[in-house]
Amino acid sequence: MIALLSVLQCAMPAWANMGRPWRDARVSAEPQGFDTVRIGSESLHIDLSGLSDESAEAKVYVDYWLDNPGPAIRLRPVFATGASEVSQFKATLDGRAIAARSLDLPTLPRSWQPPQTTPSLSDEQPLSYEVLAPSSVALDFVLPPGRHQFRVSYRADAMQRKGYGPTLLYQFAYVLAPARSWAGFANLHLTVSVPEGWRIKTSLPLNDEDVQHADTSRDSYHGRYPGLPADAIAITTQAPPGIVYRALTVASVLCLIAVVFGGGVVCGWIGAAIARRLRRDGKRRRYVVWPYALTTGLAWGVATLCAGLAMIYASDYVLPAGQAYRYGYGQALGSLAICGLSLFLIGIGWLVTRMAAMRHLRDAATDGA
Repeated sequence: MIALLSVLQCAMPAWANMGRPWRDARVSAEPQGFDTVRIGSESLHIDLSGLSDESAEAKVYVDYWLDNPGPAIRLRPVFATGASEVSQFKATLDGRAIAARSLDLPTLPRSWQPPQTTPSLSDEQPLSYEVLAPSSVALDFVLPPGRHQFRVSYRADAMQRKGYGPTLLYQFAYVLAPARSWAGFANLHLTVSVPEGWRIKTSLPLNDEDVQHADTSRDSYHGRYPGLPADAIAITTQAPPGIVYRALTVASVLCLIAVVFGGGVVCGWIGAAIARRLRRDGKRRRYVVWPYALTTGLAWGVATLCAGLAMIYASDYVLPAGQAYRYGYGQALGSLAICGLSLFLIGIGWLVTRMAAMRHLRDAATDGA
């Protein structure tokens, strides 16, 4: 029993002597530099549908309708994009491309400070949100009189976490606070996309509901706000492991328990069967028993090894593609423990089978006398 509990404990994730169980995000925020222009409306699309174990990139698409009631003015907006390269940042004004250049800021402006947390999917304490220094991009263009469509798009790193269930967890925040310095802001249309069936929680109400119950009913969420709804939008999302994973996990544990504890009983039955066969063949010497007993013990050990490795690894193969992860020493230690337990049970199986066979042979000899 103690050996089996040790195996089950080793199969759990182990965190010692490992790197950080997360990958930092980058700051993504509204631009600075629209203090002389009114924003008639903004359409913000945060696309998280491509998240995987190999890529934690989110795609951000923003359409601004800029209202300039006066003469042409020169604008020099600065974006905190989260993009690692300027080539990933695209900007157009009425469909015409605008050149972008990288900009090194010695300190992060106060209005670009991201939220410290994002919502928890399990109604527990919010999850801390860690970010790297932003990649700043500067634009320089002339805005003619009238209404114009200004569009930007870029890729931004989301925060990727391990250790919150069998699948990866992702966090992303978009800072809205810089919009408070603009000349005007009418309304915001927000769209958040995640892979279908994923759990999601946001700090803002979406689809006319407050998405604070880990909704999994759709893959696109929308929100409309007459003004600036908050200083930031915080999002947490994760692929659910699924009912097959849970069922397979429970079944594999029960299978291992059945093999370990049922194997001893089976060895006793096999020992009795060996004794009956030897009596029929007229063989009652001890040296004839041990090959059968060793084979039985070996079968018990191999069955335990297979059941144990299935318990440790099999359920991972039914997780959503690209969302399983390996972190810590848990599975490796569990495999070693299973191997040790299997070797131990080979000896125990040989001993139990041999003792059962010899006892039945002695009883038969006593009855015959």
